[in-house]
Amino acid sequence: MKVIKTKKKVIGMPDYYELYVRWHSKAVSSNKNWCIQEANRFARLAEEFGQAVIEDDDTMEDVFKQDGSRD
Repeated sequence: MKVIKTKKKVIGMPDYYELYVRWHSKAVSSNKNWCIQEANRFARLAEEFGQAVIEDDDTMEDVFKQDGSRD
């Protein structure tokens, strides 16, 4: 996943991009799956609030249907 920071100022809400950067750094150093999941979650929040743009999203959230079964 490639996350690119936008130039939008963060006022009145958490800086989700900065939280993504911190969790991603922790995930790289610890190699723990839950840290990677948290980093990805903050990246998506940053994108939702216009703080970042996600390119090359290689996470597997589209592999499973909403009911949890596979195609």
